[in-house]
Amino acid sequence: MSGVSKKQVEQAREIDLLSYLQAYESHDLKPQGPGRHILRDHDSLVISNSRWIQNSTGIGGVSALHYLIKVRNMGFVEAVEHLTGERAAEARSYQEAAKNQPPS
Repeated sequence: MSGVSKKQVEQAREIDLLSYLQAYESHDLKPQGPGRHILRDHDSLVISNSRWIQNSTGIGGVSALHYLIKVRNMGFVEAVEHLTGERAAEARSYQEAAKNQPPS
């Protein structure tokens, strides 16, 4: 079972969608006036004033994390890993940890 740290989640939440798209998917970003952008592939998604909304579904948010989860259908852990570039720590089961402990 995998999990991400609070630090990783905080880092991922700090990335706004416009900054993410400019860095990784700038080819899909289309200006629509001062401070306003749409996506070429999803023209119902509008980014304005550091917020985004997908008009066709009514889903919106601020961070790239919410976009990856709600629009791109990524799992939470996968989206955090994608944004931070860090793998989630693997949680070990109690039995596995006990096997690796020297006898006392």
